[in-house]
Amino acid sequence: MITQDHGLSIVIADRGWVFVGKVTSDADYTHIEGARCVRRWGTSKGLGELAKLGPRPNTVLDEAADTKIAARAVIAIVPCEQAAWSA
Repeated sequence: MITQDHGLSIVIADRGWVFVGKVTSDADYTHIEGARCVRRWGTSKGLGELAKLGPRPNTVLDEAADTKIAARAVIAIVPCEQAAWSA
C-alpha cells in the first residue's frame, strides 16, 4: 500500500472536526500522529493563519492522541509551518 507523508498539517474532517499533527495517508485512512483537536482557532484570518503562524494566544487544542480517519471523511489537508508550531 502506498503511503503519502504530509508532515505537520491541519486535517479538516467531515462533521466539523479539525485536527493538527504529523499526517500520513493511504488509500483507506489518514493517520495523524499526536493529533490535537483544534477546539478554537484563535485567529482573525482563519486556518491559513493558524497553519502559517502556529497556535495563537486564543487557540485551544485538546491533548494529543494518535488518530485514524477514514479517507472518505477527510475534506482537506493544510500544510503547517513546522517552525511556528515548534515554538
